[in-house]
Order: sequence, then C-alpha cells, then structure tokens
Amino acid sequence: MIKPKWGSYRFSVDKNKTGKKRTNRDPSPQIPAFLIKGQSYECDVNTLLSCSVNIIPPSMNNYWLDSGKTSKRLSKRANHFVEVMKRFIQPLQYKGDVQVIIDYHMPDKKVRDIDNILKPCLDALTKCGLIDDDSQVKSLSVNARPIVAGGQIDIQVRKHNTGA
Repeated sequence: MIKPKWGSYRFSVDKNKTGKKRTNRDPSPQIPAFLIKGQSYECDVNTLLSCSVNIIPPSMNNYWLDSGKTSKRLSKRANHFVEVMKRFIQPLQYKGDVQVIIDYHMPDKKVRDIDNILKPCLDALTKCGLIDDDSQVKSLSVNARPIVAGGQIDIQVRKHNTGA
C-alpha cells in the first residue's frame, strides 16, 4: 500500500476500506484570508467599488457541495473567497441598479471558462453588503486578461445609467 505524503492537500487514505487514495472534495484553503494581497481604489460619484485582488474565485463546479440527501452547502473555498472579498468591499447596501465589470487574469495557461467565476463574484458582492441582491445587476462584462502568476481579479461596480 502506497501512502500519500503527510498533510497532502487533495488526497487522504481511506482506512475503512482498501487503503486506496480518495479525493478530498472540500479541502481547506492553503492561504488564510488575511494574507491574500489586494487593493481597493478610490471611487468617484458613479463608482461604488473598484478593487484588485490576487485570488482565483472558486469555479461553480466547486462552489456547492452535497450535504445530505436534499440539501447543499457552500464549500470551504467559497466561504474563503467571501472572507477575502470582505476585506476590500465596503458594505454600502446600495439599492439601485448596477453595472459590474470583471477583469480576470488567469493564473496559468490552463484552459478555463470565464463564465464559471460570475456567480461567486456576484454572491461576494451581495454577502459583503455592497448590493442587496444579484437582480440589481443590469449590465455585466467579464474580460479575460493576460496571465498573472497566482491569478488576479479586478472588479468594478458602477451605478447603472438607464439612458433615458
């Protein structure tokens, strides 16, 4: 029987059965939320948020986990992402419509879908108290940007102009 390295991130030994490796579906994040680097920028009258954070949002494939037969729960990665974003987002409880612009700097050349990061980012804006609900987002733009080691996400939230 081959044992994985002690403290390995993804694998553990199944002691009850055959001793095979099994995947940990909800590993704890390796870096605490208070050590993630980022920056909030000064905003003008129409901008509610402008920040840049060195983190990769959890994919929707890893966002919700089964917790019994009929219920689901947020993964540790999702909760970690919200904790990190709380450091950079002011709770304004804005009630009007907003426009969200997300610039996603990939961490490496691995092929990724940029639409998988939308829901975690919008949920973070809601849970941090910037907006009341995802339904306030009337305009949404996601852009893939050049690679940054470790990944980076730039989020801008502006008041939505109806154009009337």
